[in-house]
Amino acid sequence: MTVLIEMSTMCFKDTEVFAKVTNCKEMVESQGFEFGIQIHNTISRELYNKIKGYNVKYTVHAPLFSQHFINLAGDNFERIVEDFENTANILEELNSTIAVLHGFFMTTKPIKNDPANYGNVLREAIDSKYLLHNTRVMNPEYLATEEFQGYQKGVKINMERLRSHFPAYILCIENDFPGLGNGNQTPEHLKYLDCPIWLDVGHLWASAILNKFDFYEGINEICTQCSVMGVHLNTNQTPLDWNFKAPMGDTHSHFSTDYDMDMEKIISLLKKNHITHFTIEIIGGNEKDVAFFIETYRNA
Repeated sequence: MTVLIEMSTMCFKDTEVFAKVTNCKEMVESQGFEFGIQIHNTISRELYNKIKGYNVKYTVHAPLFSQHFINLAGDNFERIVEDFENTANILEELNSTIAVLHGFFMTTKPIKNDPANYGNVLREAIDSKYLLHNTRVMNPEYLATEEFQGYQKGVKINMERLRSHFPAYILCIENDFPGLGNGNQTPEHLKYLDCPIWLDVGHLWASAILNKFDFYEGINEICTQCSVMGVHLNTNQTPLDWNFKAPMGDTHSHFSTDYDMDMEKIISLLKKNHITHFTIEIIGGNEKDVAFFIETYRNA
């Protein structure tokens, strides 16, 4: 069984990318694992051009270089296809077959693909009525409404259509941070979609606090009842007594044992469930994070 450890381009800066990729690749492969890179949707053209030529496996976090975010809750399937086309071109260029996307925003309006101003573009497109008081998170009560269920049904249908339209690729939906208008928050939501899943443990941590379910049981439920193709790993520093206000919520921090989120337990659970594809999706992720994962995985 080959275990693939990849680094999201969220880990890299232009000035350090070659040294970091070289060091981490050597570290991973020397321990008998396979190394890869996931191209994150926040990547610049400049960094992409630097990183695309390495002799590694690639996956892609969609959308790349498109005008809009991919919103499967929208009512214009032609726009959904158009918004994925650039990602499909990148997949072909990288000789890759796996793409990860969010894809469920509670609006039919197009959402500008502007990751640097993510909060602003969501507020422009999505009704603030969904927010819990004056926080940045969804009011969980909306997840039980007919409106939500209508959007959810549309997402499932359009995901099936998108996968059929691009049969050469494995398209995976990622669970969302429970922010404004984000619809795939809980294990039940992922099971409903009946499609390949990319589990983000930091997002699920925040969702478990907001939606009041057991986080570790949630990981196990998703791994045993969904088709999990891979996992985004990072430490979410958000505490169990989170007040749902920024800056906590979706920190994408370095691996650590200093917070309520138990990374050692998480990695052990994932190994026990035979997950073999791990993406280190950490802002500024580095050699220490790779070493932490390898040691923890070995000891699990």
